Amino acid sequence: MSTCAFCPGPLLPTFTDSLPRERCGRCASVWFEGDALAKVVGGSAADELVRRARGKHGLCKGCQAPLANVPQCQQCHRPAPTCPRCGIAPLAVTKVHEVEVDVCTHCHGVALDAGELEQLQKLARADREREFDLKPKLEPETLSKSQCATCKRTVKLKHAFTLDNQLYCGSCAPSGSAPYDPTLTRPRPSMQPSASMAAIQRARWSPIDPISSAIDWLFSGLGD
Repeated sequence: MSTCAFCPGPLLPTFTDSLPRERCGRCASVWFEGDALAKVVGGSAADELVRRARGKHGLCKGCQAPLANVPQCQQCHRPAPTCPRCGIAPLAVTKVHEVEVDVCTHCHGVALDAGELEQLQKLARADREREFDLKPKLEPETLSKSQCATCKRTVKLKHAFTLDNQLYCGSCAPSGSAPYDPTLTRPRPSMQPSASMAAIQRARWSPIDPISSAIDWLFSGLGD
């Protein structure tokens, strides 16, 4: 039986239809195998996460001190976050959607503690519930930019697409959306859905559990 990345607790398999994972029986953190993640969220997104993590230091789960190439924290002497598969320590920490993710750059596995899971699920839920008003309060000639509902990047309205009362940039526009037009009189088919939008649609409509759905959303902006 494998040991948790963050504590001496055992990792217990948790089976789902979408994303197999292991949950720590002691601290409730979750470990996702790199191969399983790549199959669900796409290889390019998984590779991009690892690319972001390379060269980053780890963080002590006790005192939050930065860790670099040490088996335990030099301040509180707590063991460094360790890959349950490779034994590499510390795991590198990188931030995605404001969530700090512990990543093994060797086997591409990902660890999330219980607090990060709750934060991730809250962010994913808020993002999906967010609606964009297609009737701007400002006149079209004075309102020239807004945010893409998927990647949050600023998008010029003349380059934007809309669907289901939300605004998208060209890279994130889902199938069936139309170019933004303040008069809403000339909708036209948009481009094919991007890999990130496909991930969000899968998370939104597939009968999967909330954690797997949140992980799908976490990776939605990577690899485009």
